[in-house]
Amino acid sequence: MSKIRLKFSKMGMGKYISHLDLLRTFTRAIHRAGLPVRYSQGFNPHQLITFSLPLALGVTSETEFVDIDFEEGTSAVEVVEKLNGSLPPDIRILNASEPKCKANDIVSARYIIKMDLCGLVSKARLQEFFNLNEILAVKKTKRGEKEINLRDYITMYDLKELTENTAKFEVILLAGGENNLKPDILVAKLCEFLGSCATESYEIHRTEIFCKDGEKVKNFY
Repeated sequence: MSKIRLKFSKMGMGKYISHLDLLRTFTRAIHRAGLPVRYSQGFNPHQLITFSLPLALGVTSETEFVDIDFEEGTSAVEVVEKLNGSLPPDIRILNASEPKCKANDIVSARYIIKMDLCGLVSKARLQEFFNLNEILAVKKTKRGEKEINLRDYITMYDLKELTENTAKFEVILLAGGENNLKPDILVAKLCEFLGSCATESYEIHRTEIFCKDGEKVKNFY
């Protein structure tokens, strides 16, 4: 058995493909490409495909990962070439490698967020929000809803661009396991904080996923 980890981008109209539809998209692409994928055992066999940290609907990304089990000896170069010939144009395989970190090792993700503004917002005003000791929000979990402090989930903030009409900034948020935060929750609270200056129109783009390797945090590959 040969497990290959594929790094892929999900851009343009691809952001409207749900996680379930993304799984179907890859399953069909593998079938069309004629790749020797392995299947599970049992009454309902399915391709052995596992996505790491599935992306929320409406978010673009240049750093998505999927692990696929192929028959021994399958060429990673062949997989990339054939899948890119079978997948939609807004989903591109960027590279292939042997998995080193596990999905359970994922600890955080980096995002670029661009917000539309309808009033002048100062750099100091944005920094004031991220300096708050407490940013309370309701988060949905498998066990129901619970109130959390967003400050506990934000590990980095950096303002990239600020004009009269837009604010563009980078954040690293906890991800994976129990401690995770979807960026749209953060954006909603920031819009609430800015009041009439925010339009609640925004774009979110994921640029990197990080995992923990012992005491070190590194890029997820």
